[in-house]
Amino acid sequence: MKLKYIKFAFFAILLNSCDVLNKEPIDIISDATVWKDENLADANLTHLYGVTNVNSVFDLHSRLNVITDEARECFGWGSLLNTFTQGIITPDNISNRDYIGYWDYNIIRGYNEFLFNMENSEFNEEFKNQRMSECRFLRALHYFNLAMRLGGVPIITLPQQLEEGDLYPARNTEKEVYEFVRKELDEIIELLPPSYNTANKGRVSRFAALALKSRAMLYAGSIAKYSEVDMDGILGVPASDANFYFEESYKASKRILSEGGFSLYKKYDDKSKNYQYIFLDKDNVEIIWAKKWVQKDLGHDYDYNNQPISYKPFVASCTNPTLEMVDAYEFIDGTPGSAINYNQEIDTKELYKNKDPRFHATILYNQAFWIDAPVETHYFTINSNIATDKRDNTLFGRGKDVNNTAAGATQTGFCIKKYLKEERGIPTGLMSDTDLVIYRLGEVYLNLAEAAFELDKVDEAKNAVNEIRRRAGMPEHNAIDMEKIRHERRIELAFEGIRFWDLRRWRTAHTQLTGAFHKLTAYYIKERDTFGYLVENCQGNVKRLFAKHHYYVPLERKHVTENPNLKQNPGYN
Repeated sequence: MKLKYIKFAFFAILLNSCDVLNKEPIDIISDATVWKDENLADANLTHLYGVTNVNSVFDLHSRLNVITDEARECFGWGSLLNTFTQGIITPDNISNRDYIGYWDYNIIRGYNEFLFNMENSEFNEEFKNQRMSECRFLRALHYFNLAMRLGGVPIITLPQQLEEGDLYPARNTEKEVYEFVRKELDEIIELLPPSYNTANKGRVSRFAALALKSRAMLYAGSIAKYSEVDMDGILGVPASDANFYFEESYKASKRILSEGGFSLYKKYDDKSKNYQYIFLDKDNVEIIWAKKWVQKDLGHDYDYNNQPISYKPFVASCTNPTLEMVDAYEFIDGTPGSAINYNQEIDTKELYKNKDPRFHATILYNQAFWIDAPVETHYFTINSNIATDKRDNTLFGRGKDVNNTAAGATQTGFCIKKYLKEERGIPTGLMSDTDLVIYRLGEVYLNLAEAAFELDKVDEAKNAVNEIRRRAGMPEHNAIDMEKIRHERRIELAFEGIRFWDLRRWRTAHTQLTGAFHKLTAYYIKERDTFGYLVENCQGNVKRLFAKHHYYVPLERKHVTENPNLKQNPGYN
């Protein structure tokens, strides 16, 4: 259906130099005008970029991480998102608002309308092909997001008309959705340019499409191998297709490595600093596609929400890594990271000093140095009274609050460091401009390693993992297995919004995400000027639960009620 009028939200995040932004402000532009003006068509596509879900760790304060074993949130367990961690998931409490119950067919309609109007426009073929390919990428990404959450969903590729009989489509099979994603990507890869100039950074390139294919086909292969087909194929992918999808992922990864011109980021000799700046050094050699942000115009509040409490006026650091995540990091000699004796009096900077360099680039612990002073992770909570508590007036008044059991700047004793700028005075609001890395070469190496191992290419899998470990400053593996590959993904891709989906596709979430996760409570021993520790449940009396039927979330009740042809997923009727 052609729109009579289109309202535009002009997003400066993507096309900072786009001429349309220099035109007079317009609230409503006629449809006839839009599809005769390349700048206006570009503005429409820019809006679609802006509303596409890229599994952002910024958009929801990194909350995707807190429903895994990586972290918990600094506040209580009452929100819908935290309700998800308790296994309280129903068609009535799942919704787009909590990020997991993703649907948004109105956005799919936006893609379809754009493609319909572009196809029928008089723009030159090169412009049409490229812009339509970008939009088809976004639509394929959207359907991949739906499949990861819901399994099979209706595949709609044209704007629906009120007078037509297709307003109540049934669900396609999960395999059909993955096949749609694969074929769409295969058709657009050669139509997309391999790279862009500075003015167009943020657009989808040929290698971004290959990176999506690398990730999506790996997911499809895992579903085929580790899951079962149910509801006549609406859920699951036939086991016989596993190697086909692993091969498709493998080939996409190999092509990026051979043709993309990307390389692992190795700018700094200091391994920890080097890993830290992969995410802070914009458009570096490892980045395949990133979501662009513009400070003050359209920024995010990740820095403000996650800075340690001693570096901002109020509100604790939002993303609190679990002790399980901390202990997952090996020591620099390759010994298991869990081999720590917490029953001793020692400063944490000594306790953790020989950890994997990526640990020191990712997690802040008590007394770790940050910007210009040691971090205090357990002395202050939003419930503390700054006016009456006795403090030493250092670090914005958050000094040692010794042996105050109510004090605690985080719920686990740790803060996240990854993606944070080392700057004091981060203002509140959407003021940060750090790019969100969506696809990078580090993930491609690990996608390749996993797909290669599944295809019995063991040496190639080992070599790919060791490329990552060498860059990190960790000892290479002499032999490889799936456990080591999965562990390397956990560490290298920590807090990038990937682990939740990995645990789901491997069908290990019901064991990994059920039970209790822990915190490290440090207490100051004044007479000896040192610290002692308690390992405690960071959830109180709350029990985490990921049941097997949670591998697919429910369709929101209103969607099933409005469309009688939609079948609900098992376990939610």
